[in-house]
Amino acid sequence: MSQKILIEIKNLKKSFLMKDKAVEVLKGINFKVYQGEFVVIFGPSGCGKSTLLNILLGLEAPTEGEVYYEGKDFYSLTEDERAFYRRHHVGMIYQQPLWVSSLTVAGNVSFPLYLLGLPEEEIEKRTAKILEMVEMSARKDFVPTEISSGQQQKVSLARALAIDPILIVADEPTGNLDTLSGYQLVKTFTKLNEEEGKTIIMVTHDLEYLRFGTKIVHMIDGQIVEEYFPKRRKELPSNFKGYKKSINGQSEINVRDPDLLKKLKL
Repeated sequence: MSQKILIEIKNLKKSFLMKDKAVEVLKGINFKVYQGEFVVIFGPSGCGKSTLLNILLGLEAPTEGEVYYEGKDFYSLTEDERAFYRRHHVGMIYQQPLWVSSLTVAGNVSFPLYLLGLPEEEIEKRTAKILEMVEMSARKDFVPTEISSGQQQKVSLARALAIDPILIVADEPTGNLDTLSGYQLVKTFTKLNEEEGKTIIMVTHDLEYLRFGTKIVHMIDGQIVEEYFPKRRKELPSNFKGYKKSINGQSEINVRDPDLLKKLKL
């Protein structure tokens, strides 16, 4: 049985007007995300990664091209309809966690479920299950300021999972984390992908995390230059806490090399 296409992007272009001049940020993007993939998007700063994510999430309309979710033209929907789809089907995680500071960890995770109008009993049951899944049950009564940055991102993931999304989108989720916390978070993504079948799209600038994806998308100057499927996921060495960030012994890696992924042979 063929794998289901969750997202399809066709000839996506995006320009912004700057001082009466159109600056093209995305220059004809074409790719597909299949259900159950862990897609890692990377590239140099300014290559269009965040713009691409905003368009995927329905937050920024493309100048040209089409975005399809489950075979439906996403931008044929109204802004309210796109927001409804996000609220019910897409879990989002950002570099900086967004909290309701007056709520506990459990309260923040359950908050989107109250917005969906679910019964109290179901909300409590689902919240407990998800906090256990991300190993944060022991911190359920803490407030966000009482836990570490890594734990905060785990709770952000738990909140994203609360709605049982068909897609998790993570924009630089390890950007504010130390090496160990970032590694643990991405390993949690891997577990959700492999054991729960969750489809994940993660944007990162850290080459260490490329090895965990099932598909890697390399962007340069608003274009996709490579799509790569790693042969296997490699573990970091046991002493990775002080690990120098390099791949295959290379300490200086040119992310603007359009053949980088082939050379790294992940």
